[in-house]
Amino acid sequence: MGKSIRDYDYEELLDRLYAKLPKKQVKTEPFEVPKAEIIVVGNRIIIRNFRQIADVLNREPKLLMRYFVKELAVPGTIDESGALILQGRFSSTIINRLIDRFVKNYVLCPTCGSRFTVLEKVGKVFKLRCLACGAETTLTAF
Repeated sequence: MGKSIRDYDYEELLDRLYAKLPKKQVKTEPFEVPKAEIIVVGNRIIIRNFRQIADVLNREPKLLMRYFVKELAVPGTIDESGALILQGRFSSTIINRLIDRFVKNYVLCPTCGSRFTVLEKVGKVFKLRCLACGAETTLTAF
């Protein structure tokens, strides 16, 4: 005859519980944002791989452009090839730091660190919703 629940000790019950849980499929692929490929043309810089960066971050290119324009306080446009053209001269170090700051503030979940997030605009406020843990964080507008 089988044991009743009272006959098991805590460790045995815990082992039974873990045996019945489905195996967790953890994707441990590294999250690497491509470095900006910058071309200086006169008093402008062109970020050639801008669309690729926006795709990796899973954000709209116009939203990312708006962040760059506000942070650098310069006008900018996206051309038909997906490159970002900014007025002014900036080093690749400055551009890559801005990308890293954008990732930290507007892409990665502050609760679990997942990159699988969605940026939603509710009224005048942005909310970062994590698809991994379900956390919602209110963000400062840019």
